[in-house]
Amino acid sequence: MTSSIVLLVAAAALGTAMAVRVDSATSWIEHTYQVRGLVGQAVIALQNAEISVRDGLLEGHGASGAAGARSTVNDNLSKLRQLVSDNPDQIRRLDEIVQLTGAYLSVLDRAATEGMSDPAAFNDLLARGDAEGPASRLRDLLAAFDAAEVDLLAARQQTAGRLQAILYGLLLLSLVSATIATIAVVTTSRSFVRQVQAQSAALIAETESRLRAESLLLQTQKLELVGQLTAGIAHDFNNLLTIVIGNLDTIRRRVEAGQAEPGRLARPAETALEGARRAAALTQKLLAFARRQPLAPRQLDLNRAVAAMSDVLVRTVGEAVKIETVLGAGLWPAFADPSQVDNAIVNLVVNARDAMPAGGHITIETANSSLDEHYVAQFGDVAPGQYVMLSVSDTGVGIAKDVLPRIFEPFFTTKEVGKGTGLGLAMIHGFVKQSKGHIRIYSEPGQGTAVKIYLPRMTAAAPLATTPASDAPPAGGAPPAKAGEVVLLVEDDAAVSDFARGALEELGYRVLAARDGGEGLALLTGPDRIDALFTDVVLPGGLNGRGLADEAGRLRPNLPTLFTTGYTRNAIVHDGRLDPDVRLITKPYTREDLARALRRAIDEAFPNPS
Repeated sequence: MTSSIVLLVAAAALGTAMAVRVDSATSWIEHTYQVRGLVGQAVIALQNAEISVRDGLLEGHGASGAAGARSTVNDNLSKLRQLVSDNPDQIRRLDEIVQLTGAYLSVLDRAATEGMSDPAAFNDLLARGDAEGPASRLRDLLAAFDAAEVDLLAARQQTAGRLQAILYGLLLLSLVSATIATIAVVTTSRSFVRQVQAQSAALIAETESRLRAESLLLQTQKLELVGQLTAGIAHDFNNLLTIVIGNLDTIRRRVEAGQAEPGRLARPAETALEGARRAAALTQKLLAFARRQPLAPRQLDLNRAVAAMSDVLVRTVGEAVKIETVLGAGLWPAFADPSQVDNAIVNLVVNARDAMPAGGHITIETANSSLDEHYVAQFGDVAPGQYVMLSVSDTGVGIAKDVLPRIFEPFFTTKEVGKGTGLGLAMIHGFVKQSKGHIRIYSEPGQGTAVKIYLPRMTAAAPLATTPASDAPPAGGAPPAKAGEVVLLVEDDAAVSDFARGALEELGYRVLAARDGGEGLALLTGPDRIDALFTDVVLPGGLNGRGLADEAGRLRPNLPTLFTTGYTRNAIVHDGRLDPDVRLITKPYTREDLARALRRAIDEAFPNPS
């Protein structure tokens, strides 16, 4: 009896120690999240300061961006000092960060106060500062500070995990021993039974606490990824918006000054358009990463696709890099979107080239592959079955083992600043997963890297999709309307509707415009001639574009419909794949894109007009 009492007391003590350990784990997670959040805010403030100074130089309002950043960053660094006050290594890094931040913001202040209106001169100043002074060291030091917090949390969690495992074992042993001893004396005392029950309840409670701590850690990791994605998007879009807004402002000022000669407006107009095109391309990459881009998968011969690109790839990599293709015999047809496969090949070859600055060898290989249950059990995230494998390997520098787990994260890159967006592999990963495929990377530092993509084998049951209208090959500019053709335009965004209406009228179409599905349906039931329906997918009022198209088909059989959307998870796209009967032009689109897509839709519906 005495021994059971001792064991129960030990069990209670161990339960208390476990509770303390779980509380500590939760506290560590919260501490790391606070520190990393402050670091991320400081980085974004510094990025925004540079962009704000650029805007100031274009618009003439000086260095307010740098001054605002100084206040924000200093406040964040002060809070960081309090959070890491017990860590001498982090304090040392923080002291240097404070010094470098001041130096970097001084560079921005000097650029603004000297009033440089030439963007090239501003870029040269920042480049000199980045190469010789604070910017590069500041970026590296902030990254080291952040990485140290992650490593510290991992070490604490590992220690806590080992200790908790021991505590769980001892607690269970104590409970079992106490139960045996209590059975022997149950007729003389029932108090031990109640104590055993209490300790069992404590064990359950501590298990739930541990699960809550693990859930908090998972949520923190999700927030970290969202923060990284948001910061990357903000940085890239701010740069692109600076190009667009700055050049449009230049055009406005020249028009107001009476300097509207075509020669003085053409270059800033084209530069603004290029910035907008780059922003549109960035949104497509983000949709690919999010697995939300519209795909048009069909039967695809990967051997033919690789062979068709060989000349372009050879020119892309240059003379120092040799490309070899090893194409599998009897290759199965794949089921994938050809344009996305081409993009993936180009991205992988460019990455391989960049990994071999002194030259090297790239091998592009295709083969049939069957992934069985054993492979799926080992790697997961893929269904067993038959796939067509595409591999791109190089003899480059390879990828460090600690970097490999992050290789598909958006905006994560190991390349130098300005030489990569960090979206290439994320985009490929999203496309492959959206296609029900699989991707693996094998790499050894100093030896090279191989990326293997597994695309589903084409089967007789796989549905074939039509080509998105926006991907249709150019056919000699913007084909105009034919005599008297009328388009019903249904678009709820006023600015987009005005643009589309103006473009259609320039092409010679007569336009009937509606702002929602109800207005569009009323026009369809009316007496007016309508040769095509051009509608947004997402519409207010309860009747979306797909439903409106179905009503149009009932009221006016064979009426061609062209859809448009800026977002793909909606009524016309199932699992990222277009319905076979759908013609789609994605936003943003140009007048030429709209002209070709609409002409093709009408001509396919009425191949022999009377």
